Amino acid sequence: MVWLSVICSILLLLAVYLIVKIFLIKKDIAGIDREFNEKLKADTNTLITVDGKDKTVCRLAADINEQLKVLRKQRLKYEQGDLELKSAVANISHDLRTPLTAISGYLELLEKEQKSQDAERYIGIIKNRTETLKQLAEDLFRYSVITSPDYDSPKERLSVNSVLEECIAYHYNAFRQAKIIPEIHLPEITVYCNMNRVALNRIFSNLIENAIKYSNGDFCVELNDKGEITMSNMASELSTVEVSMLFDRFYTVENAKKSTGLGLSIVKILVEQVGGTIYAKYAAGKLITCICLPLAI
Repeated sequence: MVWLSVICSILLLLAVYLIVKIFLIKKDIAGIDREFNEKLKADTNTLITVDGKDKTVCRLAADINEQLKVLRKQRLKYEQGDLELKSAVANISHDLRTPLTAISGYLELLEKEQKSQDAERYIGIIKNRTETLKQLAEDLFRYSVITSPDYDSPKERLSVNSVLEECIAYHYNAFRQAKIIPEIHLPEITVYCNMNRVALNRIFSNLIENAIKYSNGDFCVELNDKGEITMSNMASELSTVEVSMLFDRFYTVENAKKSTGLGLSIVKILVEQVGGTIYAKYAAGKLITCICLPLAI
């Protein structure tokens, strides 16, 4: 009986020891998990620390710290590369705009001179290509501006209804040339948001131009009283994969030869800068773009 009591006491002590050990290990793992998530969210050089002495847990923390160091180096490399890319884009756009302006000026002078029918046709082709290059340079410049860390656009209380109507009216000739009669649905109440007027115009203009470019002959826009805008059109030339990448920087679909792939990327940046959301989907041959802008209080 004495030996049985001793064995029971030893087993009890062992059970208590294991329970405490497991509790401490779980506590350390929970601490590692918490610190790991904090390190991922914050740009910090600190590493994960462990209060316990369990070798396995300490080894786990050490392995995670090594991966955090690698991840930090990759993040810094990416951020540096992104800054260099934006700087290069700004410089390239600036270098392109100056000579293109000069070329446009000389072309206007040439148009006033006497010339043969062939020369007039060639000048027309050059002028058309020059305008395309000017638009590409403008997209590059605008992208470099809005992605600059110092970019801060003044905001005002705007009527989304009015700005949207103005943009649609501005593109009247483009709709007419594409033989599109836009279908417009606006709420009876006025929807307001706090945004920069130029930025909101740019958002709507880029989306409308994109819709016209890929439309099969229709265009529908709807604004509701919650600040949600939906633009849709049939676009048989697109695919689900292409639509999923429309907002990616520098991405262009195969038949968009006159595009930098920055127009919709600029739209996404401008929408997200004010806390809004935007996405596109493709269903039954129809391109649907949905925007949600935060309402002004």
